[in-house]
Amino acid sequence: MAIGSFIPFIILLCVVVIVHELGHLIAARANKVFCEIFSIGFGPTLLERTDKSGTKWRLSLLPLGGYVKMFGDADASSVKETIPEGYTEEDMDRMSAHRKKPWQRLIISAGGPFANFIFAILILFSLSVINGTPEYGNAITVAGENSLAYASGLRDGDAILKANGYKIDNFGTFRKQIVDSYGKELKLEVKRGEQIYRVNINMFENKDGEIVPIKMLGVAPKEFHYRKLGVFESLASSVATVYNMTAENICSMLKIATGKMSAKNVGGVISIFKMSSDSAQNGFISFIVMIAVISTVLGAINLLPIPVLDGGTVVICAIEWIIGRPLNKKFVEVIFTAGLIFVAGLMALGVWNDLSNCKFFVWLENLFK
Repeated sequence: MAIGSFIPFIILLCVVVIVHELGHLIAARANKVFCEIFSIGFGPTLLERTDKSGTKWRLSLLPLGGYVKMFGDADASSVKETIPEGYTEEDMDRMSAHRKKPWQRLIISAGGPFANFIFAILILFSLSVINGTPEYGNAITVAGENSLAYASGLRDGDAILKANGYKIDNFGTFRKQIVDSYGKELKLEVKRGEQIYRVNINMFENKDGEIVPIKMLGVAPKEFHYRKLGVFESLASSVATVYNMTAENICSMLKIATGKMSAKNVGGVISIFKMSSDSAQNGFISFIVMIAVISTVLGAINLLPIPVLDGGTVVICAIEWIIGRPLNKKFVEVIFTAGLIFVAGLMALGVWNDLSNCKFFVWLENLFK
């Protein structure tokens, strides 16, 4: 694996995380909260500069995202507060997010995810204004002879007329049916030349009695053209695209949480690495679009009502706003600890699934045979 493959991954991760943290910083400053540090990356500081507001802007050794430290935060989760040495209770009341009103803390927490959404909209809007909006037909290209699509009988140039009973006019609607069919059967009505025939594809495989979803069919749109839109049409289209992606991601995560979709669909950092590398190989515009996609996914995940994520903080702030008093601090600390354990477990599950999908455990098993 070439070292150059890591560059798109690092760029993508840094950009979307920095945008997220900038959203928190802007919202915090708007509510008169002092931000002590804004770091690009983690670990030892390489460069540092203090701005007029007193915020230290850092470039750190490990370029894997970034963070913002607000005044009074005792830890990275911003759950516990502490009075920094040399400051008073009055300083805390004036500069700490912990002492702000619930609706102000809600805005600060929501600032990160909404910055990701706005950033994604700006990317798609800019591309739409410059190039136009890509419109795909229902004809497909098959990835290769080793793909599930080829093994199932699909060929280059086939037009997908229906999928699971739904009429397919473009590749976008087809892709949605593919995603909805993970772990199930994908039923297609296909046109090749003048002939129409049906294809049923199992989007799963049986491994030692266990049903394992298949997430890669191996198809892409055959052709597309750019359609020029007006400024307002481009903006509306970009907003709709980000909204639909957000809704799709949240629905998928809720399906996984309720058991309606297999937890094997959870991806991790290796999946992001592969997507960033593949998109970069397909060209600059493809990579920029992938940044918009991952930015939207990051925003959607952070809006989930799980303590330690921004969405969990938003819910707590909303409850305190409604009841007119703060929740018990010990209770909040306990649920945030539980949320941290849950999120860490989810990340571990994503890495496990990634390693399973790339046959790492099979390789490991063969290594010791």
